[in-house]
Amino acid sequence: AGGHIVVTQEVASPSQKRIKIPNACIGLSMKFMTPFQMLRIEQARFLLGGAP
Repeated sequence: AGGHIVVTQEVASPSQKRIKIPNACIGLSMKFMTPFQMLRIEQARFLLGGAP
């Protein structure tokens, strides 16, 4: 998908009733990660209070 990575909170599951996003990504050979992994990679910083 043009070097993009899907970010999802869902976890892969063998269930055939409802296909989870990670399962679709695996089937399409696409990269995926959790929001926490993305924040870690992007080195996100959240500040509380006034200006630094």
